[in-house]
Amino acid sequence: MRINRLDLNQLACLDALLSSRSVTRAAEQVHLSQPAVSATLARLRDYFGDPLLLQAGRGLSLTPFASSLQQPVRDLLLQAQALTRRRPELDPARIERDIVIVASDYVQTVVLDALFCRAAREAPGIRFEVRSIGGYLAEELDQGDVDIVVSLASGVSVAHPSEPLFRDRYACVAWTGNTELRRTLTRQDYLRLGHVVAVLGRGRTPTLDQLALNAQGLTRRTDVRVPSFTLIPGSLVGTNRIATLHTQLAKRLVRQWPLRILRCPIEIDDIVMAVQWHRHQSHDPAIAWARRTLHTVVRAARLPAP
Repeated sequence: MRINRLDLNQLACLDALLSSRSVTRAAEQVHLSQPAVSATLARLRDYFGDPLLLQAGRGLSLTPFASSLQQPVRDLLLQAQALTRRRPELDPARIERDIVIVASDYVQTVVLDALFCRAAREAPGIRFEVRSIGGYLAEELDQGDVDIVVSLASGVSVAHPSEPLFRDRYACVAWTGNTELRRTLTRQDYLRLGHVVAVLGRGRTPTLDQLALNAQGLTRRTDVRVPSFTLIPGSLVGTNRIATLHTQLAKRLVRQWPLRILRCPIEIDDIVMAVQWHRHQSHDPAIAWARRTLHTVVRAARLPAP
């Protein structure tokens, strides 16, 4: 099909060229031969009257005009993809789809595991990939590389729809054999004892408790840093260290580890978690099912309402 003499079949190739900046990698992405992609690039250059890709050392760089095409071309393809997935009514059991979710291991433990369990019964054709929130960039949702993001409501992108999912607050956890603590955890204890903290994505994503401490000019003594929240218990057991964790996660961890939950003596605001998806996928049956089921899971687990 052609619009204004442009063969729309070439748009996928153009998108691959603009994103990869390589004829070879673009050919791999669109499953065409390298000569075929080179020929398409020549036709696109002729159509737009712009070289699009220029030799830059051993690689290729985009012309200013080509850079201006990146988002519109990707957006058009995402709209077309979303259109092909729309159905009047679709039984979840008939959906065949991959869904990429960005979330922390805290979110996976509290809600995603239950989502995956329900999917096995209700929508077995939906396959999931979970990516860490620590390395996530908002551009991944813009480009359609990610389908769903579960994150702090305060951090969602204004470019895409979102809805609050549940509320949580912070608590402290310690080994049941901790000899430095009595029944309660004081502010003095909190600042004196060693801590185990989660550092997400090489520290690019500071946790809310760390932001609260920074805002109050407080410094905790960090003994151990781990790359995820669920690795914290192993560094607490057998020691007098403590950790600050989301209450809903802490409740689950004390069922598996010899830990106890203590009230956090440092003022930290409650958090609201939200689910976000690409604006073109609001009517995607797989995404719609996942969103509905996340809310069902939250209600079933009696998580605090946002």
